Amino acid sequence: MKTTTQKVLGILALCGCLGFLIIIAAQILIEKHRSAQAAAFALTPVQEVRATAAVNRQGVNLNTASFEELMSLPGIGEHLARQIIQHREQQAFHFLEDLRVINGFGDRRIDSLRGLAYVELSGTD
Repeated sequence: MKTTTQKVLGILALCGCLGFLIIIAAQILIEKHRSAQAAAFALTPVQEVRATAAVNRQGVNLNTASFEELMSLPGIGEHLARQIIQHREQQAFHFLEDLRVINGFGDRRIDSLRGLAYVELSGTD
């Protein structure tokens, strides 16, 4: 038969083990949360941004092109050409990737424009 002291010590030992397990589980959850946040907020390496910023000045400048010039680009119809013109009247494009703000532009459509369109701010031509 266990004494009261042995029972209390057993309960304390059990509580200590449970507390330890809770701390380990919390640390695992925190680490998963941190790695998920890091993946969600991963930044583009500077080398990629610099490579993107290098302007290929062949083709159509999205900041100055006429409606007809924009429509001559693959995948750009009347609607997207109007959207490009409306957007650039509000805010000039700085990168080809800025087209993503216009509904209908994704990575594939933007990639299809590389070498055919570029972005250069007016006044720097």
